Amino acid sequence: MKKVNMKRFIYFFIFFLMLTLALFFVMNTLGSKTIQKSLITSSKNQIAYADSILESVISEASMYGIQYTADDDVRLYQRQLLELDNYDAQMKKNDLSDRITGSILSSQSIESIGIYWKSDSSFISSSHDFLAKTPYETVTKRGWQVVNNSLYYFSVYPYIHQPSNPDNIQYVVGVKLKTEYLASLLEKAVNSESSNAFFLINKTQLLSNKPVDSKIEEKIKQLITPDAEQIQQFDYHNSDDDYYVLSKYIKPIDTYLVTYTQVTDIMSPLHRNQQVFMASIVSILIIGLFVIFLFYRNYYRNVRLLDKKFFQVELGDYSARISENPANEFFSLFKSFNHMVAKIQALFGSLKVETELRKDAEIKQLQAQINPHFLYNSLFFIMSMAKSSPDGVIQMSKHLAEYYRYLTRLDSVEATLNSELQLADHYLSIMALCKQIQYEINFPPELGRHPIMPLIIQPIVENAIQHGIEERQGAHRVTIDVKLLHPGALIIISNDGKGLTPDEMEKLKLRIDCESAPESTDGIGLWNINKRLKNAYGELSSLRFFINDWGGLSVMTFIDLSLEGEEEENAALNR
Repeated sequence: MKKVNMKRFIYFFIFFLMLTLALFFVMNTLGSKTIQKSLITSSKNQIAYADSILESVISEASMYGIQYTADDDVRLYQRQLLELDNYDAQMKKNDLSDRITGSILSSQSIESIGIYWKSDSSFISSSHDFLAKTPYETVTKRGWQVVNNSLYYFSVYPYIHQPSNPDNIQYVVGVKLKTEYLASLLEKAVNSESSNAFFLINKTQLLSNKPVDSKIEEKIKQLITPDAEQIQQFDYHNSDDDYYVLSKYIKPIDTYLVTYTQVTDIMSPLHRNQQVFMASIVSILIIGLFVIFLFYRNYYRNVRLLDKKFFQVELGDYSARISENPANEFFSLFKSFNHMVAKIQALFGSLKVETELRKDAEIKQLQAQINPHFLYNSLFFIMSMAKSSPDGVIQMSKHLAEYYRYLTRLDSVEATLNSELQLADHYLSIMALCKQIQYEINFPPELGRHPIMPLIIQPIVENAIQHGIEERQGAHRVTIDVKLLHPGALIIISNDGKGLTPDEMEKLKLRIDCESAPESTDGIGLWNINKRLKNAYGELSSLRFFINDWGGLSVMTFIDLSLEGEEEENAALNR
């Protein structure tokens, strides 16, 4: 590579271009096959996507059928009618009808739900069609059925042990799918205007948005097999065109989802592009040689010089400058480079000062957020216990003094994991004296000396007591578990207080992950902690929430202790 010069590079360029022309025909064939394979793969993905939607629709319909089959109001409906007068019986029927109608209002795929009692032929449905009861009268078992070109899922009661004799069926719950919704799924199964798709139900009934070639339909009926595990693929040829056909069997409803795509229309643009490429490659050869000459004379040498200077800057030499003054665009570029490096040199000089100021500002902000009510309550406890429990007063005063001494010295004392846990211990000891709280702190002693960001653990503990334990009667336990997880420490703070639902945890996670602080004070503490953790230790250190074995909330974070070591080394080098 060291012997390569521009002359040899030109020879190589010509050789490479000729080789490209020689291999073009091979590439043409391979390209056509690749494109066709890509189209087939894309079609398979779209069929799989449409199939997944259809599976969810089938699952939704089955769920509604099972739900109302096992519903106590449905199961006891006829018995309750015997005990009610005509008005209450009608109101009972209206309530059940409203429930059925309301449950499918948000569904895009369910057209109607009906319940048919065989003993007296009574029928309740969300549909207003007076013929809606007809399909229910002949149901003898649960499962999917096609009635009048519509798909139904029927569920019968008794449900667990389906009666072998249809006369023993007490009532039937039916769920009817929207035919137009099934037709809309076909649009998701095609990938071009040259494609078409249709449903083949029971190998007899056809459902499609577009006309289907009868010859293709008959051929597909002969070739498809009921294999629900994979998408079948086969080719179809006639005198006019070539097609590739894909089929997916949906077993629960005994239906095939079929797509076929015309190959010729798709490949024609490729052939035209090949002809254009042949003419273009010759022009490129001539123009390329001229451009290479200009490139070497006016740009190549200057780019190499600029690359060399950038490498010096990358190594930390911010005194690097370019003294050449070429009579082209590189003159402004070199001037901008010199100006940029000078600015970088000045910025690095002020970066250390700004970093220290930012850390001091964060500490002062955290100190300003100390809850004054905590101090008031502690002092009132000392006053109330001064005569009856001198030992309690001594303990409260000791922990309160240590707690505030640590907070007021944050800007002058280095925070370690041990000191942060001691702060949490003082806080929990104070809370244990004021409230019936039991706590436990577990951590490996070898992690205690590692420096970490201050005021990370105590605010989470305070939040656990205020928003967890105090909001649940009988709650009284708090644990802090620190585990070694190379290259850092995993910190888990748990309580047995009021937990959160999955939706509430998701909302809390979104609130603390916002770039801007919450407008209200609710959540500002956790948002501040989460922001500081991510800025200092990366995204892996963001707060995570989960429900523990007590039913309360646990908060977890990961502290990468190796990053603190790197910051100390950088600070030592700057000094």
